[in-house]
Amino acid sequence: MSRIPQDELTILKSASAVKTVAEGAVAELEEMSVAHLINEAANCGEYRAVCSRPISQALRTKLEGQGYTLSSPNLIAKPGDETIISWQDAE
Repeated sequence: MSRIPQDELTILKSASAVKTVAEGAVAELEEMSVAHLINEAANCGEYRAVCSRPISQALRTKLEGQGYTLSSPNLIAKPGDETIISWQDAE
């Protein structure tokens, strides 16, 4: 993702250019947030982390491609609102 550099923050960009940046930022920030959850849990000796918000299909696919197992608890109000990310069985 390409963010707008600090030295260009006072330069007016086209609407389409900043829309592209905003769309990429959402995906990048989502991945960074989930990575933080996973890494903090691992640092505490855990083999799973709970993400308490929906995860995009693109990030789900990326996580599964890297060996993570994703599941949803049965006792939540709306399926997909919470995801358990596990690496217990990773090799």
